[in-house]
Amino acid sequence: MEVQEKYFQLITRARHNMDEELLPLVREEPAALQRERTPLTELLEFILQTALHERASDIHFEPLEEEVRIRMRVKGEMRVLFAHMPLELYGNLVSRFKLICGLDIAEHRLPQDGRFSFGRKQENSLDVRLSVVPMITGEKIVLRLLNNKDNFKGLAQLDLSERNLELLKHKCTSGHGAILIAGPVNSGKTTTLYAILSMLNQEGNNIISIEDPVEYRIEGINQIQVNEKIAFTFEKALEAVLRQDFDCLAVGEIRSSQVAETLISAALTGRRIYGTIHTPGAVKTVYRLLDMGIRPYIIRAAIRAIVGQRLLRRLCPICRLPYQVQQNSREGHFLGEAYRLEDIYYHHNPQGCPQCGHTGFIGRIAIHEILCFSEELSEEPKDKEVGAILISSDCLLSTMREDGIAKALAGEIQLEELMNIF
Repeated sequence: MEVQEKYFQLITRARHNMDEELLPLVREEPAALQRERTPLTELLEFILQTALHERASDIHFEPLEEEVRIRMRVKGEMRVLFAHMPLELYGNLVSRFKLICGLDIAEHRLPQDGRFSFGRKQENSLDVRLSVVPMITGEKIVLRLLNNKDNFKGLAQLDLSERNLELLKHKCTSGHGAILIAGPVNSGKTTTLYAILSMLNQEGNNIISIEDPVEYRIEGINQIQVNEKIAFTFEKALEAVLRQDFDCLAVGEIRSSQVAETLISAALTGRRIYGTIHTPGAVKTVYRLLDMGIRPYIIRAAIRAIVGQRLLRRLCPICRLPYQVQQNSREGHFLGEAYRLEDIYYHHNPQGCPQCGHTGFIGRIAIHEILCFSEELSEEPKDKEVGAILISSDCLLSTMREDGIAKALAGEIQLEELMNIF
């Protein structure tokens, strides 16, 4: 209740000072905007600090018909952070964000993207990515909170099973070819990619990454920021990087057939290639590459492994509730051959405990699958034959479904949430 009261106090102060803030907004430099102390900047800092305290990954400012709602994404779920922000104050807030990011404050019809740092001390600052998109009720702002130390992990902290961890380390550090990380939006692909690059970040390796945006800055890695506004695209960046004598090349997202073909060609020349791609999982990634025009035998020759992953909410180990699955229940049918009557599973405690903030969950955990190609995928099999080959035991060592069941049995996730995916 104290948080909400302080929010409304800051809203009131910022509204009373709106006229005084308009002139400085026009004349000040972006760097000065972050140093000054006004009611509006105090309100913005309070919103960001509250979201960080709640361990949010994103903040959404959503203009409605008569007010603005502020929501945040925590552990993959949307929650209301604050409500009842006046629309006239929100206009000043949008202008403030645009100026801090060096955007055009007079443009209200087109989307704009930018970024800024939040925090007074550089070593503790937080990078924030901003997206402004015009809606019928006004401009919606989404802030992605980046460079949070809690989000940056090493390969050993990515919730990989022991078998998958050793396999991925081996594939990343031996031979040549491409390693792809696949998953839907907000599945932790970038975190996995950075963990791999950090492991490879040694003096003897020339590592180049092409990203949009650069989410984490890693000393020792040559990171390139794509800029669509000046036509510096992934394709142009790749064309230039191929002449840069690299050992490892990472691409933040494989979006087009041209990028996919260029990366595959580079992998075939003896380079190590790493990238992320938006697909539901490892097997579906192959069909996506086929759709991009990459031939099956080229896929087998160029790609060393595809890592598929999803993020699920991690059960609180303090207050989780044990139960036994009945054979004829929905969970029992889902488990199939993995069902055993004596096994104990867990679901979240709706009341929670102080450790988990009375939610029943603490953070998120990833489930994985790693696809390594069989030698059978050689010439030009038909589409239906490709699928049959890929799910053979010597290709897909374990599915995300199987990894999820193992983690549910270990009490890390609940079966119900896993069943909602598959």
